[in-house]
Amino acid sequence: MDSSIKNKIDLEEKILTAHQNNDGVKLAELYAKAAYTTSNLNKACFFMVNAYTLALECNHPDTLSFFQFLQKYDREK
Repeated sequence: MDSSIKNKIDLEEKILTAHQNNDGVKLAELYAKAAYTTSNLNKACFFMVNAYTLALECNHPDTLSFFQFLQKYDREK
């Protein structure tokens, strides 16, 4: 199996586990990782919206950087 496909599957499994555990901090970090690792800008912004929303809910220390990512791509004003 291609390592990029394996990494994607591993990340998806980690996201599902974090959802099951209601772990907002971990979810914010995993969605941000998904945003930073995809080559598709629309997908990256979709993932980052999730990361940012979760970060706001749990007062994550990277909230500002997630917001700046969205601003950079005109997804947040």
